[in-house]
Amino acid sequence: MAQASTVSLTQEQQDLVDRLVRSGRFNGANDVVASGLRLLEEREREASRFIAGLEAEIEKGLGSGDALPMEPAEELLAAFRGRK
Repeated sequence: MAQASTVSLTQEQQDLVDRLVRSGRFNGANDVVASGLRLLEEREREASRFIAGLEAEIEKGLGSGDALPMEPAEELLAAFRGRK
């Protein structure tokens, strides 16, 4: 089993932990922290997948050939507004 660590919380954070424990959804502060860490871990995995996807699309774009000139934004907006 892992060694226990000490964590310092702001009063606002402590109040949240206390409120969550009182709600009965958590058995104690350790459950609240463990749940928060699981959510953070999932968020980090999602961010890594997102970044990997962006990097893949960048590589795909760079490998697609030279850039081509585009219409000015004003022309694109005018065409879009004209279709409404």
